[in-house]
Amino acid sequence: MSAADPTASAAPKRAWIANQPYVLLSITALCWAGNAIVGRLAAGHIPPVTLSFLRWSLAFLLILPLAWKQLRQDWPAIRSRLGIMIALSLTGIGAFNTLQYWSLEYTQALNTLLLQSSGPLIVAVWSMLLLRVHLTAAQAIGIVLSLAGVLLILTRGHPTALAS
Repeated sequence: MSAADPTASAAPKRAWIANQPYVLLSITALCWAGNAIVGRLAAGHIPPVTLSFLRWSLAFLLILPLAWKQLRQDWPAIRSRLGIMIALSLTGIGAFNTLQYWSLEYTQALNTLLLQSSGPLIVAVWSMLLLRVHLTAAQAIGIVLSLAGVLLILTRGHPTALAS
């Protein structure tokens, strides 16, 4: 079977960005940080529930045209688990962001970002407890690096600050 063979089943070409995991992860971190900063700026001006609703409504409207084809294709599977998906969306996304925006009325964006940095550790612990998943060496190193970064920021680069 050659590349010129019209019957050959070629894998669909994906955009360059889809094959750049480090770029995508960096964009994700940038969006999370930007979300906390915007949330802090909006604190006291826009109620947390409203801000969360507006954020996710805008995201939905931006992503829907890009995901429409896949959404239609996967609709039977989605529909069969629609209840759990709605529950997870309300608690895992809606409630999290609402609580984050509420907390930003009382603290700095940096504090919420430091708390978010503990996310990998929390996911790993719950995965081990509930699903009996074992961490790989790379995952453990990633968690340690994330927590080391949190400690570095908290201590402002002075390890002796932990003692006080």
